[in-house]
Amino acid sequence: FLSIVSPDRKPFTDGSGRLEMAEAIVNPKNPLTARVMVNRVWGHLFGQGIVRTPSDFGVRSDVPTHPELLDYLAIQFQENGWSIKKLHKQIVLSSTYQQQSHVTAEQLKNDPENRLIGHMVRKRLTFEQTRDSMLAVSGKLDRQIGGRAVEIFKEPGSPRRTIYGFIDRQNLAGTLRAFDFAIPDTHSPQRFNTTVPQQALY
Repeated sequence: FLSIVSPDRKPFTDGSGRLEMAEAIVNPKNPLTARVMVNRVWGHLFGQGIVRTPSDFGVRSDVPTHPELLDYLAIQFQENGWSIKKLHKQIVLSSTYQQQSHVTAEQLKNDPENRLIGHMVRKRLTFEQTRDSMLAVSGKLDRQIGGRAVEIFKEPGSPRRTIYGFIDRQNLAGTLRAFDFAIPDTHSPQRFNTTVPQQALY
């Protein structure tokens, strides 16, 4: 196993060792995996993770804003069979998630980055959410699940959900670039929001 994670490592003995490595990654004695996954889900729902550096849980990472909460959710996640659905449900039913986005002057002064989660932060829709919303309100959204990737930018356009859109890694569509789509050739732990004229023109 990886020496940086487990100083007391032993060599794998069963076949290629892939199964043993997978079991070591999700072993309850290795809390890192559950913490990283919980932080990613939290970051997706709140806009920022409990640890603000989602791909760095090492010595250079940001300190968790709520370490006890991170540990609690990670333990619950493991005890619930690593169910992402149950984790989502637990978070979205919390009073923290259901807060209003209104912020008082005092909150803004005391916690300008909202690290203590005193209010819900407004989030912009991603390109995928925007496109799917427009198709849904027009009554044209194809809700079929599964299937092959489709070209969503070639005429006459496909009504499939954007998650099924074909992505050409070497020739990423300009529309996707304008709307801060994650570059498929590089590691992208979170998306960055920009406001550029091309978005309004689109």
